[in-house]
Amino acid sequence: MLGYFTRAFERLTAAFAVVAAALILLMSLWISIDVLLRNIWGIGKPWFFDLSEYTLVWVTFLGAPWVLLQDRHVRIEILVEVLPVRIQRVIGITVSILAICICAVLSWRTGLAALQYMQNEIMMPRIWRIPRIWPYSVVPIGSAMLTITFVIRLLRYVNERDPEAGFKQAASAGQLTGTENKA
Repeated sequence: MLGYFTRAFERLTAAFAVVAAALILLMSLWISIDVLLRNIWGIGKPWFFDLSEYTLVWVTFLGAPWVLLQDRHVRIEILVEVLPVRIQRVIGITVSILAICICAVLSWRTGLAALQYMQNEIMMPRIWRIPRIWPYSVVPIGSAMLTITFVIRLLRYVNERDPEAGFKQAASAGQLTGTENKA
């Protein structure tokens, strides 16, 4: 049952990562258009800046769970690799528990804020007068997904004999590591 849930969750995070990648592509296009319009015709579109800010929030919270699940995040591998597996597990369990708590609180508090934005019809005080709920609704969703991702990591640390080896393998899947045959 847990394996089925994990695979379904991996597919969901991958779909969100695709949306985040598409948003990055679109953002690069509208920023390029804005630069061209400003430099060639002197026509600036200030709402492009607001749209970019909102998009960065969405990209971060849609992509982060997939990045963490694939173990492609920034970490101090040189330190982790020299530690015994038992110490790696203790550190991994501790970090996972702390991250679960932090992400759960972030999801809860930003969810409450999002609910207030919606109930009170709070608008963004920017060029775009849109409801504040739209740019920031992804924060509690992404934080909840990060919470689930850290629970999955915690279970790997608890249940696997050498979870760091599995994380390393997942992070390098599909990438040339220098040890593969390049022919």
